[in-house]
Amino acid sequence: MENKTIEVRSSINDNVVIRFEHVEDSSINIFTAGYQKICKLLKINRVQAEERFYVTEADNK
Repeated sequence: MENKTIEVRSSINDNVVIRFEHVEDSSINIFTAGYQKICKLLKINRVQAEERFYVTEADNK
């Protein structure tokens, strides 16, 4: 298993809202982890999160 840096970005202006480390395993992919994190942080549901944000793997440059 490897650590990946996940970013949750705003759909409106593409700004990074939250960035965190995620250990990828077979049960939780990066998208589920990203939406779970933003839902918990902002106290919104998954539908609201998907309307306002998108999840991507960060460029580790």
